[in-house]
Amino acid sequence: MEGLGQVTLKTLNLFGLEITYNPVTFAMTFFVMGLILIAGYVVRGQLKQIPGFGQSVFEMIYDFLSEITLGTLGEKDGKRHLPFIVTLFIFILTANWIGIIPNLFKIVGSFLGVIAAVFSSAINIDFKSILDISLMVPNSSSISWLLTMPGFEEPTRSVNTDLALALLVFFIVQAYGIKNKGFFGYLKSYYNDPFPMKGWRALFFFVNPFFYLNLIGAVANVVSHSFRLFGNMFGGGMIIVIVSSLLKFFLVPVGLFAFFGIFAGLVQAFVFTMLAVTYIQQQQ
Repeated sequence: MEGLGQVTLKTLNLFGLEITYNPVTFAMTFFVMGLILIAGYVVRGQLKQIPGFGQSVFEMIYDFLSEITLGTLGEKDGKRHLPFIVTLFIFILTANWIGIIPNLFKIVGSFLGVIAAVFSSAINIDFKSILDISLMVPNSSSISWLLTMPGFEEPTRSVNTDLALALLVFFIVQAYGIKNKGFFGYLKSYYNDPFPMKGWRALFFFVNPFFYLNLIGAVANVVSHSFRLFGNMFGGGMIIVIVSSLLKFFLVPVGLFAFFGIFAGLVQAFVFTMLAVTYIQQQQ
C-alpha cells in the first residue's frame, strides 16, 4: 500500500503546448476500446439464427437499451440516438469491469497457494503466513504468476475520462437541441424557463437572471454527470485495493468484491447512460 494514491504523469510537447497526461489511463482507455472492437468483430463474424453466448450478450444489451431509449425518446429520435447510447453503455461497462480481471487471478492464486501449503510440509501454517500469502507460494512455483499479475486500472477511475465522456454527451445534447428546435428556439429554452419572455421582452433576455441560472445548470449537469461516475468508481476501487492489500488477496470478502467490482460497475454504467438519455429527452 506504499504507492496507494500515487499517479504517474508524463509530459508531451505538442505544437509548443505542454500537455500532461496519465500514461496508464491513456493506455487502458485504448485497451478497452480495442477489446470492444475485437469482441464486436468476432461476434459479427459469427452471427447465427440461434445465437451463441457472445451474440446473446450483445443482443440482450441492445434490446434492453432499445426498449428504454425508444420508450423515452420515441420511435424516431430513439432509433437515431440508440447506436450512441449502446456504445456509451458498453464502453463504460467494460471500462468499469476491466480492473476485475487481475483481482480474480490473484484470488484464485491465493486459494491455490493455501491448498498447496496445507499439503506441503515446507511451511508451518500460522496467522502471519495466512495473511501473507506470498510466504506460501515460492517464486519458482507454477502459480506464482497469478499473484504477481500486474493490475489493470479502470479508465473510469480517472476524472479526466469521466469528464471527457460527460462533455461528449453535453455537446451531442446541445447539437441535438439546436437541430431540433432551431437556434432561436434553443436559446428560448434558456430564457423562457421558468417565466416566458414574449414579444419585445425577448430582446432583453440577457437581463433575465434565470437565463444565467439555466446556463449554470447546464454546466452543473456536466460536472455532476462526470463526478458521479468518478466518485463511485474511484471510491469502490480504493476499497478493493486497501482490503485486498491488507489481506494479501486472501479471504477477500466476496460480497465486497462483487458489489464494488461487478454490481457497482454495472449500476454506474446504467446510471450514466440513462442520464444521457434524459438530457437528450429534455431537448425535444
